[in-house]
Amino acid sequence: MEIVSSGSKSVSKRAVHINVTMIFWLFVIGSVFGFILEGLWCIFRSGHWESHSSLVWGTFCTVYGFGAVAVYLLADLLREKNILLQSAAFMLSGALVEYFTSWIQEFCFGSTSWDYSGHFFNIGGRVSLQMTLIWGVLGIAFSKLLYPVLKKLFSRQLPKLWRMITLACAVFMVINAAVSCAAVLRWSQRQAGFETKHPVAVFFDQHFDNRWMEHHYPNMKFGD
Repeated sequence: MEIVSSGSKSVSKRAVHINVTMIFWLFVIGSVFGFILEGLWCIFRSGHWESHSSLVWGTFCTVYGFGAVAVYLLADLLREKNILLQSAAFMLSGALVEYFTSWIQEFCFGSTSWDYSGHFFNIGGRVSLQMTLIWGVLGIAFSKLLYPVLKKLFSRQLPKLWRMITLACAVFMVINAAVSCAAVLRWSQRQAGFETKHPVAVFFDQHFDNRWMEHHYPNMKFGD
């Protein structure tokens, strides 16, 4: 995408490097970073590591992946604005990502992975003032420390081999997401007492049974 601004004497052009490859790697980097951050927070809070991976294979906390994409796009859009406006934008984007991710998960699978009901000023336990402020701090840190590095990196012409690697990783992530959704859906069916001998269901019952899912998704809770 290219933004063109014109004046009376000159025309300046500024290229904004936003493409599918960049968005994909931002999502992956953010997801891995979020997994590590959540694990370290659990060590600080309770003294032990806890997995917060959203997918059955790999270390990907996808809510942070979506957040990283939103923050990068906002950092590019608002880089010339004052820090208060940037903070407000990062807080709002983070809160929206958390809220709709939680809502979609509950709507599709009848489960939730976090509950902020005990936090001051929360909305349905999906978002809270505390977590919204944290999103703002993370956004500012990202925009000041990582955004310049990533922007420079993404502006380079990628070699053909790297594009092939990106395609292979993208295929893996799509399969990973599909299998993860199916595993959680079958888990929710087992929680509801739904039994079936369908070959697909049997596959997930054998490879992603309740014990495995409870260990991999320790914070996922199902409604009544």
